[in-house]
Amino acid sequence: SALKRSFSTRNTFSSPTNKIKRLFNDRPLLSNGLIGGFFMCTGVLTQQVYFDSNIKWKEVITFSSLGFALGPAGVYWYRWLEKKFPGTGLLAIIKKLIIDEFVWGPLTVVSIFYVLPFFETLDHQYAINEFKQKFLNAWIGSAGFWLLFQSFNFRFVPLKYRVVYLMAVEFFMILLLLFIDINTELKN
Repeated sequence: SALKRSFSTRNTFSSPTNKIKRLFNDRPLLSNGLIGGFFMCTGVLTQQVYFDSNIKWKEVITFSSLGFALGPAGVYWYRWLEKKFPGTGLLAIIKKLIIDEFVWGPLTVVSIFYVLPFFETLDHQYAINEFKQKFLNAWIGSAGFWLLFQSFNFRFVPLKYRVVYLMAVEFFMILLLLFIDINTELKN
């Protein structure tokens, strides 16, 4: 009966799951933007509550906006990588890792250590100083971290979910980069 079907476990849990899958299939840019914004927001909020005990809403909004932008950009990036180096074999993964580490990696770190400080202060010189002071350590420090996680991403994660995986890992990377940021400020 219809009443019995409406209370079944399968219908209760499959409906939201199917809606999410359909959103990723029908609107990959929107869904990945929302996921990116959510994880960046959650990462910076976690860092602020844990390290500062003070929420800076302008920073939260700026990070969320960056995540919302990086999500759709990541969709295009991973599509391009997959088209250029198709497959999940060792050689394809190595090529993807090299290109990802030397193109996407620096762009992400630049966005955190130049773009975010610029939007928070609207001071170009301040953002340049932040970038010069923190970029190299953050990029080198993140390289080993990303190689491991991106290897898994390229080998096992389906293309349409690679940005979601990336953003979930990015949550922890944000905490690491913000920890580097805080330690650099404490040393000065």
